[in-house]
Formats: sequence, structure tokens, C-alpha cells
Amino acid sequence: MDEDNRKLKKAVAQLAQRSQLQADSTAQISGDSLAEVRYKERSWLGMLEFDRADLQSLVAELVLNPRVEQFNDFLPSTLPAFLLFMCIRYTDYRNDESLVKSLMASATKAIKRVVKGFITNMDYLSFWLANLCQVVNCLRQYSGEKQYSDQNTHKQNEQCLMNFDLSDYINVFHDIAFWVYESILQFIRNELSTVVVPAIVDNEGIPSISDSRPSGMRGRGASQPAKKSSPDTVVRLMTGYLRTLNARGVPEDVARLIFRSMSYYISATSLNNLLLRKELCHWSRGMQIRYNLSHVEEFLRESRLSPPSSQTQELLEPIIQASQLLQARKTDSDINDICLMYNKLTTQQIVKILSSYTPQNEYEEKIPQSFIQKVQDHLKKHRSKEEPTIMMNVDYVFPLSIPFVHSPLKLEEILIPECINLTFVKKI
Repeated sequence: MDEDNRKLKKAVAQLAQRSQLQADSTAQISGDSLAEVRYKERSWLGMLEFDRADLQSLVAELVLNPRVEQFNDFLPSTLPAFLLFMCIRYTDYRNDESLVKSLMASATKAIKRVVKGFITNMDYLSFWLANLCQVVNCLRQYSGEKQYSDQNTHKQNEQCLMNFDLSDYINVFHDIAFWVYESILQFIRNELSTVVVPAIVDNEGIPSISDSRPSGMRGRGASQPAKKSSPDTVVRLMTGYLRTLNARGVPEDVARLIFRSMSYYISATSLNNLLLRKELCHWSRGMQIRYNLSHVEEFLRESRLSPPSSQTQELLEPIIQASQLLQARKTDSDINDICLMYNKLTTQQIVKILSSYTPQNEYEEKIPQSFIQKVQDHLKKHRSKEEPTIMMNVDYVFPLSIPFVHSPLKLEEILIPECINLTFVKKI
């Protein structure tokens, strides 16, 4: 969000400079025939005046027509949100309840329409998620509520809404933002669904143990086509998602939520697959899975999703602990440690992995049923309130909470760029 504010300030400065150059040029041309005309200094109100007859054209230019590629270092992605809010302020300034309702209804309808049209485009989805978050924050910051106006300048407090309480519309925009947020996660899950299992569960990144499958199972999968996905494939996708979210100005806390849901999906998909494939339940596969996951963990550590991305990394713990359980000692003296160390796995998941475990070779003993029963009894004794689940819900989504981010941007300094065709709107 700070980056977006920086971009907006830069855009304002450059547009102001361009306007001054045009004014100077005009003065020079007419200077020979006219006396000098001096403009009185004007105090801008930070609003955009428009006629009711132009409402649909206004919404079209702010919502339907903008192309994402127009917004870059010169034009920050959240500019449409600020321009829309400046129009909202005008309806409040006029105390025109009918107009503000029409503006809000038209804007929300148009946003839903454009999002549906780009439901599989990560760039557009991120663009509108960022703008929806900014509209919510503008409505908060200029609501007059003390909790949101503490950091306002005197001028910003003067620009707070005077006549209308639009808190209900905050909820409306928040709900649309949650829908866009879910759409982004669905897009991400669709892409990851084809690469997670080959990259995390099946990939043999440690060549020295790639042929260490249990005897009797080495022929399995030999006729299957080679899987080209690797941990680097997953990391490459995650890098692209983060770059898009940052470029479009999605608030950091919201981006972090997306990556939390993404990490959960990777963990749940990988664990569910492991639980269904007995041939993978041996110590060397545990090593391969742990090695593959280390690439994702490294990306999360270096992604600067602050506060520390450990909260996001923790969501990988179920599959990490499953891979560690495959490598752990399994004797009666280890029962207590097993029950303590693998706390992110449910009782049924631990029992399933132990029951499916296959000795690596003839020198490794099969896990006796009596040991599995002892582990199960110990877990039931200490996890009496645990829900009996074995498969993870891969469709789980962390609820969206839009954080309040104060904007230092001065509404009165915002200029309308030429690429947004609002010639029928007047800045006042």
C-alpha cells in the first residue's frame, strides 16, 4: 500500500508539471496581444462533479473500460478507487441521497460484471481486489470515526463525509472483495492442482535414494509417463502470484492470507494423496517429500511476507510431520515422542500412516499391529476432544479481513490522467 501511495504522488506531480507546461506555452503564445492574466490561488475540495445523466458513462470509464496494462509506475493500480471515492464525496457534498445510491449500485454492479468477465485472469482479479480494498479504506478514513481518522491531516478531516453514513456500503464492498479473493484462490488452486502431487509427493529430488523403494513395489509406476513437475515448478508459480499481487497493490495482509490458503492447499493435497497411496509409505519417500517441501519453505522465508512468514510456513506442518513420521523410529520406547511430536496430524492420520508403512528392505521389520494399537490408545487418551478426521479439506479458505491502511494521499492533488476519459467530469 505504501508503494501505491508513492506511485500516486509521483503521478500527481508529473501531471501537475505537464499542466503547468501547457499553461506556460499558452501564455507565451498569447503574450504579445493580451495583458498578463493572473489566476487567483484556488482551494480544491478533492471532489469530482458530475451530472446524473453522465452516471453510466462515469462508471464505464472508472470500472468497465480501464485496462490493467495501463497502470504501471506512472499510474498506480488503485487510482480508480480514489477517483470513485472523489465522486462519492461529491454526492455527499450535494446531500443527494438518490444520487449516492445510484452511484453505489451502478459501481458495484459494474465491478461484479468486469470481474466475471476476467474470472480466470489473475492480473485483473488482483487489480480489482486492490481497488475494492482501497474503496473500503477510503470510506473508513473519511467516515469521521475517530479510530480511522487519528492519522488524518486537518485538511483530510475537513474532507470527511458530512451528510451520509456509508458504513453499510463498507460491508457491500467488503463482500465483493471476499468474492474476488475467493476467485483468486480458486484460480491458484486450479493451477496448483496439476503440479502439487508430482512436485511434492512423487518428485525424487535426492538421486541417491531414488531407487530405494521397498522390494515388491519397485515395478509400480514404471509404465506411468514421467512427471516433469518439480518443487521449482511450484516455487515458480508462487513467485508469479506474489509478483502480481504486489504489482497491483493488494494490501500486504491480504496477500499474506492468500499465501496462507495456498500453503494450506499444498499441505492438504499432498497429505491426502500420501494417505491414499500405501506404496509411498516408507522412509525413503519421507526423505524425498521433506526435501521437496524445503524448496517451498525457503521461498516463504525469502518472500518478505512480514510479519515473519512462519505463520504461513506452519500450515505446511501436516505434510512435513507425515514425512518425518515415515523416517522416525517406531519402537515401544518411541510411542510418547510420536504422540507429542506429530501434533499437527490427527489420530486417524497417524494410525493410517503407521498401518500403511512398508519396510524398506528385508532388514527392516514390519510394524507390529500391537505397536499401532498402543499408539492409538495413547493418542485417544491424550486427545479426547479431537475430531475424528483423516482427510483434509482442500477447499478450506481463510476468511478475508481487510486491514485498515491510512492513506496520506491528498485528494485535492489527484489529477485525472488522459487515458481515463472523464472529460465530462469537473474537479472542484
